Amino acid sequence: MKGKIIKNSDNINTKIREILESLISKQIFNAIFVPVRVPTGESFTYLLIKDKNVLKDCIPLPPIMSVQGARAFRDLTRLGRLGLKILCVMRPCEIRAMIELSKLRQVTLEDVSFLSLDCPGVYQTADYIIEPEKYDKSFSSLLEKWEPEGLRPNCRVCNHFSNQEINSDLHIGFYDRSLVIVPLTKKGEEIFTSLGFESTDDLADWENRKNELLRRKEEIRNKTFTELHNRTRGIEGLETFFKGCINCHNCMRVCPICYCRQCFFESTDQLKREFEDYLIRTEKKGGIRFPVDRMLFHLGRMNHMSLSCVGCGVCEDGCPMDIPVGQIFNFVGDEVQKMFGYLPGGDKDEPIPVLTYKEDEFHEYEDAQETK
Repeated sequence: MKGKIIKNSDNINTKIREILESLISKQIFNAIFVPVRVPTGESFTYLLIKDKNVLKDCIPLPPIMSVQGARAFRDLTRLGRLGLKILCVMRPCEIRAMIELSKLRQVTLEDVSFLSLDCPGVYQTADYIIEPEKYDKSFSSLLEKWEPEGLRPNCRVCNHFSNQEINSDLHIGFYDRSLVIVPLTKKGEEIFTSLGFESTDDLADWENRKNELLRRKEEIRNKTFTELHNRTRGIEGLETFFKGCINCHNCMRVCPICYCRQCFFESTDQLKREFEDYLIRTEKKGGIRFPVDRMLFHLGRMNHMSLSCVGCGVCEDGCPMDIPVGQIFNFVGDEVQKMFGYLPGGDKDEPIPVLTYKEDEFHEYEDAQETK
């Protein structure tokens, strides 16, 4: 693979920021959708920026994911296209979620281009807001070493942390204090050329480093998923796993894929029960736990979202009870996606299996008696 290598890039965010400023100055884009540190300093949010001077404050690769980029952009285009040429600067999992939302007709990607970044992972938001300076320093070191210690669990097992099977137009990677820029589409090639770059540098060292990281992450991923499988066997295992759930539905609210304005699990008309019904259930079980229907909520969400789950982990960040909900969704999603041979956010033209119907499939899961 060929691309452009910018050496001696000690501050990755600064170098990326310079590229973004150039794109605005040359009017290649009307606006940039990129993370910015909030005024109080302990978190980040996405801004749609048209002013080059405001871009000076952006942090393209922040140490936390306080808001999932696809979740933020979903609100931006809810009423249709914006009429602007926009560049979205996002992590791979955020772009994959954007592609899934476009298939579900929840975002409009007309006039939208993507700049993806190598992602070493992020820290827990709850930890970061207590000691932001400590984690800022640690993240700078992480960008060089890519060691998984201290990262969120979902980030430690992520196998799409770079340009692997991603619908981005332009990708920026980094290794050995160097920035790697590579166009991935025809549109990306045009952006790349407009910046004055040429694909003349050999990226073999970056590719080798990326493949080695992928191998290590796959080992951690397989081990983690095996442990999760053993922990959640049967309804008893799931009950134990979710025993701390207070049914707040915060995991649903921060999820980039959960988009229904009127959720079944929050519909009082659908889930409201008569007092006598609670008494009957109490007599059968000897007692019932309130709030009720916790397992129904989680199983229902798994059923709805598993095919499109990109394993971003924001659901776990948003859980006030520290339940590893992001890990179980990542594990279940991986299993279901393998069944259908589907990669969420992969091929943008491939329909989501839940939206398609095939009369002849899954014979391997049929009852043995029925196949005779």
